[in-house]
Amino acid sequence: MNEKMMEVFVRNIVASLPRNRRKLYQFIESIEDSLAQQSDTREEFLALLREHSPHHQAAERFNMSIEETVRVMHDIEDEISEKLENKLKNYKWIDFTEQLHGKQVETNQQVQYFFVTS
Repeated sequence: MNEKMMEVFVRNIVASLPRNRRKLYQFIESIEDSLAQQSDTREEFLALLREHSPHHQAAERFNMSIEETVRVMHDIEDEISEKLENKLKNYKWIDFTEQLHGKQVETNQQVQYFFVTS
């Protein structure tokens, strides 16, 4: 499984979450991504996480306790993992290269076309 395909599946799963859960997840993830981009090492990243605490920021923003925020975030991550696992079990690549090349005037023999279903 290619990493880009996994990212597409995760984005689709996140987009299908109920609005309040999606917004919480995206808020925390965006802060964590920003901190990761500012870090050169794992230690720097962990220090920034402690300093900026995305979960505390989310708790304040979404009017939740820190405990509730952490619990809900874990629930969301578990849900995403479960749905991703199911998608990975069921996804299929269907090669449409021959069908599309037959309908094209100019053909690039190095291009392949796949339909991905899950």
